[in-house]
Amino acid sequence: MFATDNHIGHGTRRLLLFLVLAALPVSSIAAPPEPAGKAEARWWSLRPVENPKAPTVKATARVRNPIDIFILAKLEAKGLSLSPDADRATLIRRLTFDLHGLPPTPEEIDAFVNDKTDAAYEKLVDRLLASPRYGERWGRHWLDVVHYGDTHGYDRDKRRPNAWLYRDYVIKSLNDDTPYSRFVREQLAGDILYPKDPAALIATGFIAAGPWDFEAHNELREGTVDKLKTRLIDRDDMLANTMTTFASLTVHCARCHDHKFDPIPQTDYYRVQAVFAGVERRDRVVADPDAGKRADLEKKRAAVAATLPAGWHSAVASEADTTKWVQVDLGKSVSVDTIQLYPAQPVDVAAEGYGFPLRFTVAVSDDPTFAKSETVADKTLVDFENPGTKPVVVLGNEKKGRYVRVTASLLWKQANDAYLFALSEIGVTNKGEDVPGVAVTALDSLAAPAWSAAFLTDGFDGRKWLRPPADDALRAKFEKRVAEYAALSKELEALPAPAKVYSIESIVPRPIPFLKRGDVQKPGELVLPGAASCVTEVDVAFPTGGSEGARRLALADWLVHPKNPLTRRTIVNRVWQYHFGRGIVDTPSDFGKNGSTPSHPELLDYLADRFQSDGESLKTLHKLIVTSSTYRQSSATDEKAAKIDADNRLLWRQNRARLEAEAVRDAVLVVSDSLDQRMGGPGFELFRYKDDKSPVYDHTDVARINDPNNWRRTVYRFTVRSVSNPFLECLDCADPSINTPVRNTTITAQQSLALLNDPFLLKQSELFAKRLTRVGDSVQKQIEAGFRIAFGRMPTQAEVDLLVPLVEKRGLAQFCRVLFNANEFIYID
Repeated sequence: MFATDNHIGHGTRRLLLFLVLAALPVSSIAAPPEPAGKAEARWWSLRPVENPKAPTVKATARVRNPIDIFILAKLEAKGLSLSPDADRATLIRRLTFDLHGLPPTPEEIDAFVNDKTDAAYEKLVDRLLASPRYGERWGRHWLDVVHYGDTHGYDRDKRRPNAWLYRDYVIKSLNDDTPYSRFVREQLAGDILYPKDPAALIATGFIAAGPWDFEAHNELREGTVDKLKTRLIDRDDMLANTMTTFASLTVHCARCHDHKFDPIPQTDYYRVQAVFAGVERRDRVVADPDAGKRADLEKKRAAVAATLPAGWHSAVASEADTTKWVQVDLGKSVSVDTIQLYPAQPVDVAAEGYGFPLRFTVAVSDDPTFAKSETVADKTLVDFENPGTKPVVVLGNEKKGRYVRVTASLLWKQANDAYLFALSEIGVTNKGEDVPGVAVTALDSLAAPAWSAAFLTDGFDGRKWLRPPADDALRAKFEKRVAEYAALSKELEALPAPAKVYSIESIVPRPIPFLKRGDVQKPGELVLPGAASCVTEVDVAFPTGGSEGARRLALADWLVHPKNPLTRRTIVNRVWQYHFGRGIVDTPSDFGKNGSTPSHPELLDYLADRFQSDGESLKTLHKLIVTSSTYRQSSATDEKAAKIDADNRLLWRQNRARLEAEAVRDAVLVVSDSLDQRMGGPGFELFRYKDDKSPVYDHTDVARINDPNNWRRTVYRFTVRSVSNPFLECLDCADPSINTPVRNTTITAQQSLALLNDPFLLKQSELFAKRLTRVGDSVQKQIEAGFRIAFGRMPTQAEVDLLVPLVEKRGLAQFCRVLFNANEFIYID
């Protein structure tokens, strides 16, 4: 019904279909299996890519390359034709914004317009593709798709100070024209493929690019339902990012049931999840020129630390709510005034309050088995605040006992799946005097040089004496070692910090069960790693054991396999989209039945096949597209053509496009002659930052907005997930918390107000005006220069006559604000 009703829009059909399906039982809406046998019977995106035969067209004079043949065939079938070529000034402006995201200079426009040779346009294309500005422009598109950000997102939204290396990797890879298969493989398994190449490790920042729940991962207890959900969601983000970015396949829609539209069984979802079961997001060292010296100093420091008694340490447990206890024998029964619990302070651990339990009890008894005892402190109802370096003093209330026992019921978290209980000292007083312990016993103990039950009553807390010993030599010996440790630490701190990237770290893969209805409380059989079974031409063996990296490499190889019909269709469609404003498939991250079908399926396959045969060079693909007559068309409308193809799906003209938020900001900086073209490095911050439990990102700080150090290309800004930049957001900047294959384009009053009154625009208008004063005192010449710089053309006499009084009355800066607010500035024909 929906497919034959041409008066119902695609979005409306999807909504109606969703409402119908929502009323059906689950068993009724699972996608039917793809028919076996002939490829023609399968959904278009799952059929093998073919090199289609070029159709015959009448308007051969308009054919510059095969793209035009496929476009003309569709147009001529509807009685349409290509529009005339745009004029040269329009073409250089369009092409420069498309490939650089920046306006051409008046000098560049003049040079191209005045070059009458046949090779002028191709030379322009080659020059623009060879510039590093190309990678900055197209890198921003890629970062939209993979939802890159410089903070974690969620409630805490902590900073990721080392994420920017992945952004720079993307820009450099595009500028280097890295073959696309290598680009894909590096981002999924670069650390495995090229372990000695820092750039390959940085590339895996792709897997960690999305949001990450800092609070849930660090504070939820192991083994809880919420912790299991947190990890499920984390892997889901990695899976969705990978499969939608590279294959336009919505595998993530099969988490709770078989895919409702596409032939993706629920099992496939968990197979792909299993690929990422052995990775966690972490900062990883990329390069360390002082690695040898650092290792030598750390080895020496560790040797010193092993000679400094830190106290008692339980055996490590895998569950937080494991019971551990330690007790001191006082030698005789005494009336206890106070019990002091000294937190462990091992010199080689930065964390304060190391090993101090979250919940515990303190009891005294005359029975070493504590069959009968008296509790003097019960801290088991709520989590106890970590004391840091301060001792916790418990009142004994003069209760008598020979033994003092501390029982921990909720352990301190050292790392994931690692929990422990540790103390440096237990002290007891009776009538104001210390009562020395004569023996220590425990449920279990860690065997290590710095840790022993005997160290729990030695008077030393790992860094200093709590009760100096009578033996002066012993006291001096330990104090010397502490000083030696401090000196070695100072040397280490003086070394330059090694470069790090926010990426992934390998761990032992966690088991991945099939979850009934996607419920972590309903685990089924364990699932082995794999890919989407609907791609039947590709057979890549996924490992069932060994290193976790082999799983990621297998998925990468599955994606780039020459017979995978999705990967190359996906990337050529994305490139087409950014050149024409809409992809051949206008749901670029969904090639399934819930997405769109191609407007020009033969052209899509031609581009995918040629892309592969051309060595998967993105720059070659760009050149093929932008040198076509289809791309060079005028954007002027035609009433007759518009009646037949109102939304220009057949491309009888070029689409007029509005600049993205970043391109608007960058263009303003170019026009005002303020753009700082430094490439790479940590992102500049257009906000005031205050660290807190939930950090503050204040984007209203005018000093930050107008700091010349922040007038770099917008792709290099520090991108915050939780608090959007108001200027960029009102211009439809991508939300870094979600994959954004296509940006929204809205028209609102706020946009005009921002372009007129935002502090950034006010400052840049002043600088633009200052630039115009350099052309001389003539107001007309200043207006002409303003038009040339901002719009790439001379003003008409009517425009000059209109604007001269404005400049004379209000000044050049007001004139510049008018130019920045004009449609001609933010739209590309």
